[in-house]
Amino acid sequence: MEIVNVRLSEKIAVDIDKLAKSHGLSRSEIIRQALTIYLHLVENIGVMLRPLAFQVKPAQIEYTRRGDVAILKVPTGHAIVVGSTSSGSVGPKKLDHVKVKGYVLGKFLARVALMDVAATGAYPLLISATLGVEKEPTGREIIEGIRGESRVLGLDPNQVLMENTEDNFETAQTGAGVTVIGFANEEELRLGKTHPGDVIVAVGKPKVGAEVIPAEVKGEIADLKSVIQLSQKSFVHDVIPVGTFGIGYAARVLAHGVGRQLKLAETGDIDLNKSAGPATVVLVTLNREKVDDLTATIQKPTKIIGEII
Repeated sequence: MEIVNVRLSEKIAVDIDKLAKSHGLSRSEIIRQALTIYLHLVENIGVMLRPLAFQVKPAQIEYTRRGDVAILKVPTGHAIVVGSTSSGSVGPKKLDHVKVKGYVLGKFLARVALMDVAATGAYPLLISATLGVEKEPTGREIIEGIRGESRVLGLDPNQVLMENTEDNFETAQTGAGVTVIGFANEEELRLGKTHPGDVIVAVGKPKVGAEVIPAEVKGEIADLKSVIQLSQKSFVHDVIPVGTFGIGYAARVLAHGVGRQLKLAETGDIDLNKSAGPATVVLVTLNREKVDDLTATIQKPTKIIGEII
């Protein structure tokens, strides 16, 4: 018989002694029997040793898309949500068509990707910034904007932010992309919650390019805080940020997601096909009777733009 020395915590040792006393057995016998039973289980049901997540095979992952967001559902009841955005010719460089500070560019890039992921009900865990500019000074300024926007969600940019810059060649025009990866329990995803008869309300006004900054100052555009506010309201069903393809496109995505038809409303001063740039509009679906509750909740321009039929 081989003798094996094992270190045990004080609590486990106390529990073993209680069992030994209760059953009239020695401490060694309790340990021997416990190991015998455990080894038998491992031999016959080996998966007990491994977390379920590590048993998932790629073929078991369900891939879905909603606009610029990819949702990967795994059999464990969890979901990985990925959102991304990019920008070109916007920034502080001499050949940029829209001149803005690097900080402003970084803030809006992060805002778009974070809004896309947060709107699904997922919690962002990682931000990847791929910048086609040098680290100093442009890259650093953009990254500071990304860091600042990440703090709106209470994220620690020192932990969640990955960054990469172009330091091999001189650049005369700004190019940048941001990807956000989030995680959620599948049951908590805010996807496909829209009901037949729901109205679609646009929160914010579509703005693009040089229009964005003045509109933000006036409080006319949606932002990351808007998404968080809306997602916390039980009367709000689906939430989806609007980007380059406009309000009409995003509304059709919502309707398609629940297998229903879309009836657009007469919107007058809002162009449903205009680009909403860096997610300056968020669409929400809700019961028509709750529209007043919505307008009381959020201090942004709102307008009914359609109905799910």
